[in-house]
Amino acid sequence: MLLSEANFVSVDLETTGLDVRRDDIIAVALVPMEGLKIRVRHAYYTLVKPRTYRLKTMKYHGIDRDALQHVPAFKDIAHDLLARCNGFLLGHCVQMDYQFLRRTFKEVGLSFQRHLVDIAEVEKWIGGKTSHRPSCDELSLDALISRYGLKEHYRHHALADAFFAAQIFQIQMTRHGVLHVEQLLDQLRNQKVCDTPFLV
Repeated sequence: MLLSEANFVSVDLETTGLDVRRDDIIAVALVPMEGLKIRVRHAYYTLVKPRTYRLKTMKYHGIDRDALQHVPAFKDIAHDLLARCNGFLLGHCVQMDYQFLRRTFKEVGLSFQRHLVDIAEVEKWIGGKTSHRPSCDELSLDALISRYGLKEHYRHHALADAFFAAQIFQIQMTRHGVLHVEQLLDQLRNQKVCDTPFLV
């Protein structure tokens, strides 16, 4: 399939912590792409009511307990989210977001399976092509934002981070002439970013 014919959805979540088994999603952002075209008008963001709240994680996402009082539970938006996640799931260290989504969809009785494209893994592959093997720190979202000349605004807001990931992917693919989805996925199968990915 030509990359220009594929659908991608850049995703970013805010959660009550990093434990996929017991922490909860508190914000979801989705930025759809048709090929490499970012569909800004169709971007989606919502807060989500968690089962529990951890105050210490507020320093990362800035979402306080009061902001979550009158927002939907995941079960109330699950079918809409499923429809919006139409295509390859894209993001930075996207495996973590995917695990949270799979578990939470499963809890409301829905199956969720998608192919993943991690922009950090893409960057590692690009480094192999250019004889520069980036360190884990160089694969952080902040480092990629800087490397690709993007202006950093509202970091750690799910919607902003999803937009950053979409823009970085757009530049990565354009600069390195990737034309086919299969070519991209084949290269990414052998990439592993770090044993402990830089998630924030």
